This record gives sequence, structure tokens and C-alpha cells, in this order.
Amino acid sequence: MPAEITAIERLLKGGKLKVRRSPLWERICDENGVGQVIGREIHFTPEDRQRLRDYVKAEHNLDPQYDSRTGGRMVMARKDASEKLSRDSVFGHLLVMATAGRTTIRSSGEEVTTPPGSVLSVLPEHLDIAHLQSRKLVIIENGALMPFWADLQLTGSWQDAIILYRGHRENMRFVADIAREQPAQNLAWFFDFDPAGQAMALDQGRGSTLVPEAWSTFDKGTAYNQPGTYRNQTAALKRLKARASGELLKVAEHLEAEELALMQEHLVLRQVCLKALPVVL
Repeated sequence: MPAEITAIERLLKGGKLKVRRSPLWERICDENGVGQVIGREIHFTPEDRQRLRDYVKAEHNLDPQYDSRTGGRMVMARKDASEKLSRDSVFGHLLVMATAGRTTIRSSGEEVTTPPGSVLSVLPEHLDIAHLQSRKLVIIENGALMPFWADLQLTGSWQDAIILYRGHRENMRFVADIAREQPAQNLAWFFDFDPAGQAMALDQGRGSTLVPEAWSTFDKGTAYNQPGTYRNQTAALKRLKARASGELLKVAEHLEAEELALMQEHLVLRQVCLKALPVVL
């Protein structure tokens, strides 16, 4: 049933009067007595569209033209007997976080820390954003690093930082909102140490990027360097050099001279000390 609802949603919300013929759409049309097959397409009249809309509303108490199925199964359970109609993954709407050094996360009015090897999953509405904004915040791209956050070697004031996974499902939009409101001086991004990673950091438009503190000591002979990966990043290098300034520009030039591509996993595994460079001066 979720597949049928998704198909009908796309038809109605997209304002479409025809779809490509498929077994799914043939089944929907047979069940509801709508649609006309013309070649490889199925065409609908305004009356057909209304009948499909009424069908979903009657069966599931959802308006496929206007209602959203985001928010997870608990939210969906309030709307329909089948909580599985939710589009969201089970944990996809949670923020995955950890605390480095002496910092804390405040959730539901309580301040908490995470022991090494553990993370905290928080509903966005339970997170104290004002408290978060008063702390250093590091957003990491690679979720596989989260269980190993304690191996992140942050320097200076960043040693006491909240670590936040950028997300990959519904939580991405919450993280984007958090990053947008976080004071720039308290925001840093952790991407790969290569042209693509640093260009992505620049694309964020605010905050800092985490790079090896001794970045100038890494060269082509670094054991875990991936020159093949570097050579596939010509466009990213060009974009990075065109927009970077100050020390970050020197970093870009060093990446080019040494053909460097050092992945986040290796930097964390080897506990390379990282420092924050502003992406905008």
C-alpha cells in the first residue's frame, strides 16, 4: 500500500494528467476504475484524479494532495491505523550527537555527556538550541566515524565540542537548520582532506573547516594518501583555489603540489591533530 500512496501523491502533487504505464499503476487503475491506457501511458481526467484522492482519504485518513507522511511512525500512528505508511526511516529523524572534552548536550532540560564509544540520538524538538549555540559544534560528513568520535584530536577551544552527524535521511534538514543558526565562530565542518572535501567546506559558506594542524608535513609519500582519488578532483581543486583565501588557499596549493587525498577515516584512526580554519575571512 505505501507504494500505491506514493504513486498517487506524485500524480496529484505534481499536477500530472498522465503517468508511464506500469504494473503498479495498472493495479491502481483497476481497483479504482480510473485512467485510460494510451500506448505506454495512462491518462487521467480531473474526475479520475479526484477519485484517487478520495480513495486515499477514505482508506487512510490522509489527503494525498496536501498531507505529509514525514515525521516517523509515531507521527503516522496518530493519523492512520497503519504506522508503516510513514516515508521516514525508523531512526532517520533523530539527531546523532556526541560530546568531546568537558562540553555537554542539553536535551529535555537535562545536560548529558556521551562516554567513548557511545552516541546520543535526540529528537530535534527536545534539543536545547540556545545551549548548543553557546558551545563549539563540529558537523561531520561521515556517519561511520560517529562511534569513534573520541579519536578526533581537536585542538584549542575545539577540544570541548559537540559532535553532530550531518545526517543522510530526514535528519539532514534539521542539521541544515541548526548549522544555519549556529554562530559562525562556534561552527566547524569535518570533510576529507582533499580538494573535494575542502571545496565542500567552502560551499557551506560559514564556519570553519577542520584540517590537520601540521598540514604542510603531509606529502605524496604519506602511507594512506590516495593520489588516484586526488586526480579525479580537478574541477573541485579549481573551484577551491578560485574561492579560498589566506591559509586555506595555501592548503589548496599544498594539496595540488603533493596530490593529496587523505580520508577522514584515516585522519581519525591515526589521531591526527586537527585545527579549525575559517572558510570565509
